[in-house]
Amino acid sequence: MAKTENNPKNLLEDKIFDTAAAALFISILALVAYFWQGCIMRKAMRVDQRAWISIPFPNSFPLNGTSIPVVTQIINSGKTPAKGLLVDVIASVFTKEDRPAVGDFSIGHPHERLHAPGVVFPRDPVPVNISAGTYLAEGGEKATVPDDALRQDIAGGKRFILFFGRATYHDVFGVEHYTQFCTGASVGISSDTLKDCLSYNDVDTNEE
Repeated sequence: MAKTENNPKNLLEDKIFDTAAAALFISILALVAYFWQGCIMRKAMRVDQRAWISIPFPNSFPLNGTSIPVVTQIINSGKTPAKGLLVDVIASVFTKEDRPAVGDFSIGHPHERLHAPGVVFPRDPVPVNISAGTYLAEGGEKATVPDDALRQDIAGGKRFILFFGRATYHDVFGVEHYTQFCTGASVGISSDTLKDCLSYNDVDTNEE
C-alpha cells in the first residue's frame, strides 16, 4: 500500500492550501499597510488643515497716556476656523521683588477672561485692546496710571510690566488646543521670573 504522504492528490491539496494561506497572509499585510497609511494621511491632513491660534507680543507698553494700553491680536494662521476660543490673560505692573505665578489662573489668582466671537476665521484677526492694571483679590481690575513715579521705577528697574495668558479653542475636527504666551518690559524682571515667562510660551501637539 502507498504511503499517504506520497499521494499526489494529497500533495496537490497541500500546495493549494499553502498557496491560499500565503495569499491570505499577503492580503492581511496589504490591508494593515493600507489602514496604517490611511491613519498617517488622516493625521497629516488634520495638522495641515487645523486652526492655529497665536497672540503676538505687543510692540510696546506706552507710558505716555492716561493708561497703559496692551494692543495685540488673536490670529488664526491655520486653514480652518477655530471654535469656542477663550483667553485667560494678565497684564499688570509688578515690583522687582514680586514673583508672579505665570500661567496660574485658578481661584485666588485674579485675571481677565476674553471671549472671542463664535468662530475665528483664518486671515481675520480679532483685535485685543486691554490695559495693564492691578488685579483685585475680590475680582475686577484697578487701572494703573503711568505717572512720573511709575516711569522712573520702570526705567530704574524697580517695577516691570508682565503680559501673559493662555488661549484654548477647538478645531473643526473637535480637537482641543491651547496656545500659551508671555512677555514683559523693563530691566526689573528678575531672572527667575524671566525664566518662568520664557518657558511658559508653548503650544499643544494634540491630534485626537
